[in-house]
Amino acid sequence: MSGTVCVVTGANSGIGKATAAELARLGARVVMVCRDEGRGREAQAELRAEARTAHPSRADTIDLRIADLSVQEEVYHLGETLRADYDRLDVLVNNAGVFLESREETVDGVEATFAVNHLAPFLLTHLVLPRLRETAGRAGEARIVTLSSEAHRGVSMDFDDLNAETGYNPLQAYAQSKLANILFTHELSRRLQDEGVVANVVHPGIVNTNIWRGSGWISRIARLFSWLYKRPEEGARNVVYLAASPDVEGVTGQYFKETEVVNPSPEAYDEKAEARLWRISREMTGLAEVDEDGAPG
Repeated sequence: MSGTVCVVTGANSGIGKATAAELARLGARVVMVCRDEGRGREAQAELRAEARTAHPSRADTIDLRIADLSVQEEVYHLGETLRADYDRLDVLVNNAGVFLESREETVDGVEATFAVNHLAPFLLTHLVLPRLRETAGRAGEARIVTLSSEAHRGVSMDFDDLNAETGYNPLQAYAQSKLANILFTHELSRRLQDEGVVANVVHPGIVNTNIWRGSGWISRIARLFSWLYKRPEEGARNVVYLAASPDVEGVTGQYFKETEVVNPSPEAYDEKAEARLWRISREMTGLAEVDEDGAPG
């Protein structure tokens, strides 16, 4: 990974932090995207200290960008700065995600689970896509890895109420957002065919992260069984496999359960739903006014 630039969202803890650490260990320049500046700087300092111990010359190759991915204006700013600050982007890992036990609405008026888990990676991917395409043209391939979950099974997209205004079920909202990740990846991979940018989605396993930090009954039950879950480092290995392994070179549009390609739910193969979600997502993020060929600028 020497000479590559990898962006990892939600990198201050859990799978994101472990993914950033492993990519840095492999020699990549890593851009950690974090919502909270204090926790982000603390995580960056920790990873830099680890890098300094293992490879002193790599301690300064762990960068930090602060952005609240629930706020579209901040996602737009993040995309602009990434394109401006880096002349190449080899890997984008869309890791950041939330599980919310009660309905919350973002400043953009969007239900927060859908906003963070789907619209944010959809928008950020579009914004950095020009740089990913350029890198693929020079290096042969760039990669987009989006984290999903086996929780997507058993649900379909409720296009009549994507904003959960008629009723909020936390499990339904989370599962629908994870299905959206797969539908987005399928459509994206088709649109990027033969351009050298591959897009895959991964369920990294059931991992003990702070996504279950809530005080509601679902989070409390989940924490009771946390001793059975994978450590973040174990889940991160499955993400890094898609981000860095030569074994998956040229592989695109696939759903991985850990490191194995498996079939997602039948609903994840609905091409009409993929196209409809793509169109609605562009409208909800303001990208409908942008040329379909790429991001602004």
